[in-house]
Amino acid sequence: MDPSASPIKTVNGLGLSCPEPLMLLRKCVRESTSGQLIELLSDDPVSLRDVPAFCSFMNHELISMPDELHPHRFLIKKG
Repeated sequence: MDPSASPIKTVNGLGLSCPEPLMLLRKCVRESTSGQLIELLSDDPVSLRDVPAFCSFMNHELISMPDELHPHRFLIKKG
């Protein structure tokens, strides 16, 4: 199956504080197949540190971090 054909899974962690957004992301990753795109929405400032560290440690690709266009959006590709 072509991962690019899979819809993006969204994990809504808005309004939650550490470690809840990361735990929701971890659960979603476990339930996903390799190559799945996962969008994490988090307004917790700690996520700016935790999500890149999680992706690096678990060998997932961090495609994008929050920016001006998407201030609370992380995009991850499951490794």
